Amino acid sequence: MITDAVIDSLYKKYKKAPASPDELDIALLFENLLDTHDIMIDDRGNLIINSLPPTSFFRKIALSRIHAIVEFEHKIAIVLHSSILFLNKHDSKSHLHIKPMKRTLIDRIRGVGSSKHKADSEYDNEDED
Repeated sequence: MITDAVIDSLYKKYKKAPASPDELDIALLFENLLDTHDIMIDDRGNLIINSLPPTSFFRKIALSRIHAIVEFEHKIAIVLHSSILFLNKHDSKSHLHIKPMKRTLIDRIRGVGSSKHKADSEYDNEDED
């Protein structure tokens, strides 16, 4: 199951992108998602996820921006600096987790925002990973 603790651990473990996109486990994408998400890599080093709408910011991701590609039982996670894109292995569904912004000192002094904020994302309540 992908819980908040699992998501937090992904952000902590993969704080930085690897030195080279060659260090990413890109094979996981093609082994598990080629048929369901129609993925490809263009000649400019971008991952194209054709199952996402053309207007989505996550349809085209530069490989140099990807911190990790992680496999779960029913999903593949593409970890970025401030978000994680979860792609289902068995269908074309996807879920996005956006990392909440940390409150600055000025925000805390002014009382702006909450101390703990969850993003309005669904990252898997259906098929428990």
